[in-house]
Amino acid sequence: MRKKKYFPIIISSPSGGGKSSICDEILKKNSDITYSISYTTRKPRKNEKNGVDYFFITKNEFLKMRKKGEFIEWAKVHNFYYGTSKKFIENTLSQKKFIILDIDTEGAKKFVKELPETFSVFLFPPNMKKLELRLRKRKTDSEKVIQLRLKNAKKEFNEAWWYNLLIVNDEIPRVVKKILSEIKIKSEGAK
Repeated sequence: MRKKKYFPIIISSPSGGGKSSICDEILKKNSDITYSISYTTRKPRKNEKNGVDYFFITKNEFLKMRKKGEFIEWAKVHNFYYGTSKKFIENTLSQKKFIILDIDTEGAKKFVKELPETFSVFLFPPNMKKLELRLRKRKTDSEKVIQLRLKNAKKEFNEAWWYNLLIVNDEIPRVVKKILSEIKIKSEGAK
């Protein structure tokens, strides 16, 4: 009998690409996957809770943590800092659990460099028009921020080539089923 292998799972997409929705559905369907809560210097959106969606901290707190080497990866995205706790990742993997991360392309690249066994997924929106509609529907960003996010999305598409799985996020159940199937193959393929 083969021993099950546990590893981090990264889900990336442009802002509005559906990372959170896909992560939420994966977590509902698999009890041995834990969600990694990132640290950020941005303010919470109206439905977000500290310690659930993100750890919301000040820029000074973030920079102190970064200086102490507490992040396995960090990035400045849309003028805010985001980072993943090294200790949380290590503890979760040692408990024989997968860990799923919802992070941008820059952070994902740094993370995979540190932990090459990571399974990485990039979600493409069906098209740019749908991406823009998703951003507007959230009603959380100014027009200037929406335009910045759309511009950054094009850069992120160019960075996606190195991910293990590239998939169009057009139907959540289909995308979740594909990702879970790939995780199962990778985890049971270990000797």
